Formats: sequence, structure tokens, C-alpha cells
Amino acid sequence: MKPILNTTVLTAITLLSWQIITTKTLAQEVRKDSTIPSEKDAIALMQNICGAGNIVKEQGRIGCKKCPSFTRYSGDSGGSLTSVVYGSFTKAGSREALVDLGDCEPRVSNWGGSVLLRRTNQGLSRIRYEQGLRSHSCLKVPNKTGRDSLVCEGSYTGQGYFITWLEHIELGTTKTKNINLLKVESNTATCRPPFYAVGIQDFMLQDTNQDRLADLVVKVTEAREPKDTTRSSDDQCEPKLSESKLHQLTFLNNGQSFQATPNTAHLIKQFGFVE
Repeated sequence: MKPILNTTVLTAITLLSWQIITTKTLAQEVRKDSTIPSEKDAIALMQNICGAGNIVKEQGRIGCKKCPSFTRYSGDSGGSLTSVVYGSFTKAGSREALVDLGDCEPRVSNWGGSVLLRRTNQGLSRIRYEQGLRSHSCLKVPNKTGRDSLVCEGSYTGQGYFITWLEHIELGTTKTKNINLLKVESNTATCRPPFYAVGIQDFMLQDTNQDRLADLVVKVTEAREPKDTTRSSDDQCEPKLSESKLHQLTFLNNGQSFQATPNTAHLIKQFGFVE
């Protein structure tokens, strides 16, 4: 159930100078508005998360020598900065950073969480920690009030299943609102036919209906075994999938939330993984 992590960049002096860099770290693909900071900026961020004297830099990892006191694994070795996404999350005009912190939570909490930081004239300060919220693959969505929300992808594996999902996330000073948009899965490693493989290939923001609001467009691949598939008793673990189909799903943005179009709602029901 450990997530596949995705990431991208940061700048130190002001949030206005942050830029996105496509790179890789620890074999994890970087993309979306989640960013990897420069070493200098990463250290500055982690000082507000790990605490003074608790920073470690080794083999491309910048994190905590010991997990911070607000995490489940408090005091144990670990705690890595995976990515950062910047914006005005809690209120318009705020300069905030959401840091994805890995390796300080158990499997049930997706092996990590995210820390919300805010920059003021006195420097960075920690606002709160969201256990289990992984922000390593997110798109930033501006709204009419000047606040930013996020659409984030998450994933985990367990017992031969690979599950991916998209959530619309609104960050507040004291709480977070999570709305599930899509959840799909593959069972090709379960040895439990019939096999299927449904996954999120990509997701992006586009104004599909020309209302000057960024809608969410998701590309989903789907492959299934034909209903008449036969197999011998010794090939129960060998998937015999049909050619993959590519679906495009659209969630319209009304300025506050995303709503699936009728065709998208039909496809989600067809996938069979609605919670």
C-alpha cells in the first residue's frame, strides 16, 4: 500500500520566484505543480518541519534525522521531503507551501503526510500537519475568491491490486476538505482471474466549455480479459488482457467544485470502483 510518489520545485527568497523543474529523485517521477526545491530552499523548509539540529542531507535526500513530534513515528529515524506545492490555500493573498513528508507514518496513513507552511515578514511558520495526505502529484486550481485548491493523485498497492485515485482538496487553517473524484484499480498481480487493468494515464486542467474556468480532464486506460477467456489450472496467474482502450473523462469546474459530465459519470460506473 506504499504510494508511488510523483514530484517537482521551489525558491527561497519569495514565493513569487518559485519555478517548476522537471527532474527525478530516488527514481520517482516529478510532474504537475508539485515541485522539488533547490537544496538551499529544501533545508529552509525542513528547518520549520524537523526542528533545529534535526536536518539530514544524504544521497540526494534532505529530511529529518528523526521524525517530527507531530508524526506517528515521532522520534524514529526518517522523514524525507518529497515535494512542495505553493499557493494561497487558506486565504487569498497568503504565501503558503504544502510540503509532502514521507516515511514518518505507517502503511495505513500512506507512509506519510503533508505539512502546511506560511511565509510572513517574520519568515516561515508551520500551520498544521495533515496525516496521510500525500501531495506529491497535484495540480493547483485557482478559484474566483483568490484561493487555490488542489487536485491530487494518490496510489497504493496491496495483495496484488494497484489502486489509483484523484481527490479535490481544499486546505483550511484548521481542517482539510477531501472530495473523491475518481478511483480505479488493476488486479493483474492477484492470481485471481478474470484480470483487468484500469489506470490513470494523465490528468490536466483545460477550459473545455469556454467559461473561463479550468476544468479537469483525465485520461484513463482500460484493459480487461474477454468473458470467454479460458486457462488451464497452471496459468491462473497469467493475465490475458484485451487491447487497452483510452478514455477521456471530464469534470466541469463551477468555481467551487468539480462535477462529472454525464458521459464521465457513466464511465466511472462502468469501471465499477465508485465508493
